[in-house]
Amino acid sequence: MKVVIQRVTKASVSVGGELVSSIGRGLCVLVGITKDDTPKEREYIARKVLNLRVFDDDGGKRWCKSVKDKQFEILCVSQFTLYAILKGNKPDFHCAMPGEKSKLFYEEFLQLLGKDYKPELIKDGQFGAYMQVHIENDGPVTIQIDSPIADAVEETPKKPSTLERKAGSKTPIAVVKAQPKERTTEKTRNYIKKVSSAFSEEPDCLAKLLRILNNYKNKSTSIAKMMLNICQNFIGHKDLLCGFSPFLPSGHSISVQNNDAHQVRVQLPQSTINMTLERLKEHVDATRCTRPEGAEGHVRSLSTGSVSIATMTPQMEELIELLETTVGDDD
Repeated sequence: MKVVIQRVTKASVSVGGELVSSIGRGLCVLVGITKDDTPKEREYIARKVLNLRVFDDDGGKRWCKSVKDKQFEILCVSQFTLYAILKGNKPDFHCAMPGEKSKLFYEEFLQLLGKDYKPELIKDGQFGAYMQVHIENDGPVTIQIDSPIADAVEETPKKPSTLERKAGSKTPIAVVKAQPKERTTEKTRNYIKKVSSAFSEEPDCLAKLLRILNNYKNKSTSIAKMMLNICQNFIGHKDLLCGFSPFLPSGHSISVQNNDAHQVRVQLPQSTINMTLERLKEHVDATRCTRPEGAEGHVRSLSTGSVSIATMTPQMEELIELLETTVGDDD
């Protein structure tokens, strides 16, 4: 699924010279639906449309308010041509979802927007009609959003085992298997709920977690520094410490010793032992001192001096995305 979102001062749709719908300030959303879309893609796009921060606040701060925050209107227009593929100079639309199926999918998308916002503020064109769309773009601001491509299922070994042992280590390491997108999303949401519950008296706890993760995503900090921050932030909370491991790249994990949430242990690929927080902090400090120019976000092995790059996992990307939505809703 794909949408082109335009911030507008006003917009309208006419068919055959007659006005069908119009809005004042808000968003005009051109909606493209592909034949492979599922309700999951629809939910993702609806969430992004409603929470996209393209408006200023009353104090003039830019890019901090969503259409929901401002209580503005949304005008949606079905747009199968977003999935055009050129064959020479002629557009081909076979990737778009066909007629009646697409109409039902589109109507359910509008219902979803209304359910999560206000139905009276969601306007529409006329599906399948030859429309004239009049848009007064404010800015101009135009943003395209595509739903994520379905996660590829990891190839499992012929004889999968519940536990594997890292070479040279006596400590068994749990194998995290690929799971359907719906299940991983539910687990990510549950993790966020656990964080909120554990720090119910700290309203900015999710914003703080989001900053830690975004600093790593933006390569402002190394993965070791990010893990240190997570451990220091969640010290004493076993479920939050151990529950963070599935978001980490392969070879990285957080655990507790003797079932004591204050005895935290961290595993890094370049380390043959599970580090204490004190040892991890020494590693981070040494890395900061020895990191070469231009290697922000990389981890320098103390033993080899080489730089290893830890990439973002789909699970962590999803955690950041849901945190951005949650924190945005709370602002």
